[in-house]
Amino acid sequence: MFACDHAGVTPDLMCLSKGLTGGFLPFAVTLSRSEVYDAFHSSDRSRTFFHGHSYSGNPLGCAAALATLKIFEQEPVFDRIAAIERIHQERLEEFRNHPKVIDVRTLGTVAAIELRADDAGYLSSLRARLYERFMAAGVLLRPLGNVVYTVPPYVIRPDDLHYIYDVIGRVLNAM
Repeated sequence: MFACDHAGVTPDLMCLSKGLTGGFLPFAVTLSRSEVYDAFHSSDRSRTFFHGHSYSGNPLGCAAALATLKIFEQEPVFDRIAAIERIHQERLEEFRNHPKVIDVRTLGTVAAIELRADDAGYLSSLRARLYERFMAAGVLLRPLGNVVYTVPPYVIRPDDLHYIYDVIGRVLNAM
């Protein structure tokens, strides 16, 4: 469910937020190993972990998070994630040897196509040109510099994800 699971790492602290409410409402959770929790759990206020925010305990955010967790329990979310991952793996192969591509990679529902650029990095001039062309084709992708990320919602239909890859291919071939 988390990147640390894929990496085989057990973090001491883990912050969760956007996925719990889809980023639409303020909500976050901080998880910790019991050793970290025990270091702060005390009636002695000098040991308190002061980390509250103005959004703490937002009832609407809590309700949205609970609804999200219920969806994970009742719907085949992990099957949807696996389907997205399969399409990423299949379609990224088409770009692996593309002359404008340096690298392709994917993990879970995240896929990345790294493009050749004289000014590679987050500030690459490719970003603006790519963004405009994707938007003109009706696809909202936000390249980070010379890297095109595809991070679809879990409810995306396979044909819509294939369409995104078709558009990426047309844009790269036209540049």
